[in-house]
Amino acid sequence: MSGSAPAHRPVLAVKGLTVPLPSGADRPFAVEDVSFEILPGEIVCVVGESGSGKSVSSFSIMGLLDPALRPSRGEIRFGDRDLLRLPDKELRALRGRAMSMIFQEPKTALSPTMTVGRQIEEPLRIHLRMTAAQRRARMRELLRLVNLPDPDKLARRYPHQLSGGQRQRVMIAMALALEPALLIADEPTTALDVTTQAQILAEIKQIQRRTNTAVLFVTHDFGVVADIADRVVVMQKGRIVEQGPVAAVLTAPTHDYTRSLMAAIPGVHNRTERAAPEQAPVILQLDGLSKTYPPSGFAFRQTAHRALDNVNLVVRRGETLAVVGESGSGKSTMARCVSGLIPATAGSIEIDGRPIDAIGAGERARLLQFVFQDPNRSLDPRWTVGKSLSEGLRNLGVPRKQALDRASELMAKVGLGAAAVDRYPHEFSGGQRQRLCIARAISMEPRLLIADEAVSALDVSVQAQILKLLATLQKELQLSMIFVTHDLRVAVQISDRIAVMHQGQVVEIGPALEIFRNPQHAYSRRLFEALPGRGLSA
Repeated sequence: MSGSAPAHRPVLAVKGLTVPLPSGADRPFAVEDVSFEILPGEIVCVVGESGSGKSVSSFSIMGLLDPALRPSRGEIRFGDRDLLRLPDKELRALRGRAMSMIFQEPKTALSPTMTVGRQIEEPLRIHLRMTAAQRRARMRELLRLVNLPDPDKLARRYPHQLSGGQRQRVMIAMALALEPALLIADEPTTALDVTTQAQILAEIKQIQRRTNTAVLFVTHDFGVVADIADRVVVMQKGRIVEQGPVAAVLTAPTHDYTRSLMAAIPGVHNRTERAAPEQAPVILQLDGLSKTYPPSGFAFRQTAHRALDNVNLVVRRGETLAVVGESGSGKSTMARCVSGLIPATAGSIEIDGRPIDAIGAGERARLLQFVFQDPNRSLDPRWTVGKSLSEGLRNLGVPRKQALDRASELMAKVGLGAAAVDRYPHEFSGGQRQRLCIARAISMEPRLLIADEAVSALDVSVQAQILKLLATLQKELQLSMIFVTHDLRVAVQISDRIAVMHQGQVVEIGPALEIFRNPQHAYSRRLFEALPGRGLSA
């Protein structure tokens, strides 16, 4: 947690902000009567579920709201100016120079057609009279500031040639280029692994302290809140229900909604103990599994890359194995090799005692199913959910009516109601769409379910619902699960055992509680020590 802020005039004061929603929405306002302020050198975290108004509030400040949304009441005072009443030209002059924003997804926020060096130089070119040499020098200084190696080489790369953590650092460098008085960070670490997240948070705090910048940090991760916030603003359905110093809100929340969010934080306290499956039959066995990618021809990978290196694992009937590690550790590659989405280079995969290559596609679909991270890309937007859920059964020759009846049963099983089978994916929330993907996966009654970051993009309360659903289904169906995640709290809550991967190898594996509380390998210790707000998970 950062130090307490000095008593100064607020950098930002939001007073009574109200933004109506279009007619037909499920509530009249996106945000209603929202008021808070941020002092120089202070970090204020805004938390709440999806749809609580967090991002609408931050986009209102920057003047980046969708044209369909327009504030109807209130003030947003930045210094002595009301941003809601500034002409567009004056507001554009403030963006980047006096206030800037780090967006959640740098892959979409950065232009794919420009080198990252040019993109960092862009605000310098627009707002300052600097020579090309001065801009390049400042760009290299900013890349060093956010701990990116070899600035000259990295500046010539394009966003797709960088890792997720590197792209996020580039976004931070752009946001800080002109040392703004206000920095808004909208879920900037949601998709990052725990060590990269810790590095990004440390860099934001370090730079904020050095420049005395006021920071508005939007997040659904209470671990992040515990580590960096001075004050917390809790939002629900467009309204602020609680705000105050971070210690007070996290240790003694006064509002029922805040208490429910705190109770939903994954971790040991939400763990459901199950009978140990040590003597159960083996459903999956990996022996010497390896995967090597050939050189790509691009400058960023001119040599072969060994993504998996001699991985040996077993998963037993009814067991959940969580696989954790940093981005690039081989977690998803291993999951995709097991599922047959990509071929392994060496080693063997056996399911139910048989080599996977000897099992036909239809039978394999009944043995193993996959739940992907992003349900928006997993469901066909042109199909009703009933058609999506019944597709696998139809492919195996099940009559249409019987398959649709089964789809209705599955909808009820995942808590969505059988009547919703004729709706389309866009008519469901993100959490509901993930439930649909789970329903589709279990429609085949598989022995093994592989979930690859299946809850990483969900807010804490929806995440808790999905984890509870998976635990219930596993018990009912005696499913085995491989649960790939970068969230160590989720891993210890849902798994029987945890496997830690590093540079394509399993460096440690053991009972979940033992790995979480007393990791033995140096890499495992570094991984768990980087967990933000670790005390919240105990």
